[in-house]
Amino acid sequence: MKRLKKKNIWLKSGGYIVIEYTEAMTVIDVNTGKFIKGKVKEDTFFKINKEACVEIARQLKLRNISGIIMIDFINMEYKENEKRILSLLNDELKKDIVKSVVVDITKLGVVEVTREKKEAPVYSYL
Repeated sequence: MKRLKKKNIWLKSGGYIVIEYTEAMTVIDVNTGKFIKGKVKEDTFFKINKEACVEIARQLKLRNISGIIMIDFINMEYKENEKRILSLLNDELKKDIVKSVVVDITKLGVVEVTREKKEAPVYSYL
């Protein structure tokens, strides 16, 4: 239960996600963390964002997060990679029995998601 209290979740790639709850929505930020110099940035960013998609879908389910969820992925140069990340996020969210919808990506590059409320979120019990 202590792990569900943590707002930072480290990814195997060295990146991490931060989950912040507000009254109106949940905000998730994806960060490079232990970025290794010398690598191609676009490839590194794509890899971290890909790993974050899987972990975000997992955390939404574990923490029973619902309502409006805003996800700030690491900005990528190629729109094709952005589309692949949105598609992966959609696929990961479909694995959950609770209905989620990837609405769109804003002009600021933030992904809008909604998730149906079934029960109170875990953070309300902590």
